[in-house]
Amino acid sequence: MEYDTYNADAVQLAVDLANLVPARDVAGEGLREACETFVATHLDWFSELAAVPLSDVDVVEISALSRSLRDVAGASSDAESVERLDALLQRCKPVPRATNHDGRMHLHYSDDDAPVVEQLGATVSMAMANLIVRHGRERIGICAAADCADVFVDTSRNRSRRYCSETCASRTTVSAYRARRKAAR
Repeated sequence: MEYDTYNADAVQLAVDLANLVPARDVAGEGLREACETFVATHLDWFSELAAVPLSDVDVVEISALSRSLRDVAGASSDAESVERLDALLQRCKPVPRATNHDGRMHLHYSDDDAPVVEQLGATVSMAMANLIVRHGRERIGICAAADCADVFVDTSRNRSRRYCSETCASRTTVSAYRARRKAAR
């Protein structure tokens, strides 16, 4: 699967954000630190406004955005995908505009002076929308490994990827092999 570099990078930003709040973490321990680290390591996506410390509201909104992206990735039908994607787009309200601030023409989806959560939400919601509309909901998934719940993008030719990494695929294969050997004894 091929798609433009800028959008590919925005999709990776969305995947990173979806994996910010693990599905199994309901308590939200370390959430502020995780959100601040996320923004700090992705500063090239934001205007200089993003360098300010995150407020409590920002942390809650980033966490909710992470869960919304995970919900979109976990959709099990086209109808469910459309419903979840539309809810995400309604929530984030991206407004596309052309820019060439870095010497190449591309789209931004929020004003440069928008708050960090608005910039983030607009970018990742459009990245997810572009991916799903252009390549299908099967291109985004949640790892099938029993001990993992990471979101990933399936870039395989036949849309057959089930795991977020070779590590999860190997661990699952070895575990199944050991279970079969144990059952055979």
